[in-house]
Amino acid sequence: MQINDFRLFLEVAALGSFTKVAAQRHTVQSHISRQITDLEKACGGALFRRTGRGVALTEFGTQVEKRVRI
Repeated sequence: MQINDFRLFLEVAALGSFTKVAAQRHTVQSHISRQITDLEKACGGALFRRTGRGVALTEFGTQVEKRVRI
């Protein structure tokens, strides 16, 4: 895990969408999704709940967000 992984995590949490983050970063949604999946594996749990309209933080994701923002 690196600081950029958590920057991406916070960006996705703020925008609630892999697609929006991908557009801002001039990349594809699948690349963002893959990076988040790798981060979730490293953290040991799901950070986001995938919905039909984007993503929302899980309870675990909310706890991680609080620790990352410190």
